[in-house]
Amino acid sequence: MASRIDCDLLTGFLGSGKTTLLNAWLRSPASKGTAVIVNEVGDIGIDQLVLAEVADNVMLLESGCLCCTLSGSLRETLLDLIAQASRLPTPLTRIVIETTGLAEPLPILHSLLGDKILTAVVRLNQVVVTVDGMQGVRQFDSQPEAVRQIAAAEVVVITKSDMADASTVAATRAAVQRLNPMAMVTTCTEGEGSEAIFTRSGGDRQWDAVLGQGDGALGEAHAHDHSHEHCQDCGHDHAHHADGSDGLDSHDTAHAQDKHGQEGGDAKNHPHDHTHSFHERVSTESFYIDTPSTWPGVAAWWNLVSRHYGDELLRCKGLLRMSDAQPPQIFLQTVGKVFHRPEPVAQWPDSDPRSRLVCIGVGLDRAWLTRSLAALRIDEPGLLPGDLAALDSLFPPHSESR
Repeated sequence: MASRIDCDLLTGFLGSGKTTLLNAWLRSPASKGTAVIVNEVGDIGIDQLVLAEVADNVMLLESGCLCCTLSGSLRETLLDLIAQASRLPTPLTRIVIETTGLAEPLPILHSLLGDKILTAVVRLNQVVVTVDGMQGVRQFDSQPEAVRQIAAAEVVVITKSDMADASTVAATRAAVQRLNPMAMVTTCTEGEGSEAIFTRSGGDRQWDAVLGQGDGALGEAHAHDHSHEHCQDCGHDHAHHADGSDGLDSHDTAHAQDKHGQEGGDAKNHPHDHTHSFHERVSTESFYIDTPSTWPGVAAWWNLVSRHYGDELLRCKGLLRMSDAQPPQIFLQTVGKVFHRPEPVAQWPDSDPRSRLVCIGVGLDRAWLTRSLAALRIDEPGLLPGDLAALDSLFPPHSESR
């Protein structure tokens, strides 16, 4: 899939500066070869940027970029945009999708990661989220959508930092890092720095997040007190997107889907204390794992964890060493209740041989999750322990990670 086009998802709460950041990027010479999908053309000040109409709903901007509105399904819009771009002299190298301020990024992430037609032509490069440097902390307290947007991010851009006092900006940064310790956090005024943001490599982004090489990455998260609050996107039923993976027995995956893809499933019901804001109920747990995993083990672990937490397990990311895969390592990620096809990793990226796994959700129990990691060592296809007691009968409890 060497010819796939990088796709960036730009989201952020109402008034957080998405338009300003996107406008700055589109006016930059570095944006040549970029196409933009927006919810409404007016959102990016199109009156000043339109050069010509290429086709229905597709316009050429003065910078050489293409722009269209999201109409119909995301798949149809993307494929139409790519088809129109193929007729132009400048190759299409990047697509930016801007969401509305109240949107949750989950449905678009599902399409970009799980739609086989789209994944053949586009590659999710990064999720960029803007946060109002003056209002962000208050929005996290009152707006679950704002929290879920932050939690989905690879890059968080704190805007209006020139209008807020230093202590407010610092508090916003700290809140962002608590909500999503895997994200890179930067500040921006009037769109400055847009080139550095929209020319990032997704490959670098993944390893920054998973291996602890970036701002707020796994190494720091693991060292933090795990009672800190963090978050990720909430889910909808995943059965139509979870594809398994090359080498992951489809029978295992199908059983895992059947077990926890049902409405309500076996997921536990946490009694939420409504005196606390949404983001205070969300936490991140990070693990290093000494033993290699197996494909049946990955299926068994996901079945166990997703049944236990249901919608309250918001996201997982991991770099796993495998005993039965070639190459012998994978990049794993889940979004809500959707288990996306793991990506093979050609080469282990550092000298530490341990696997890494990060889970984000509501009311996570570190001790429970630590015990669940034993499931990753199951080597019998179709063996899916339904709870920790069943798992403990296979692997007596002991330290699986630290």
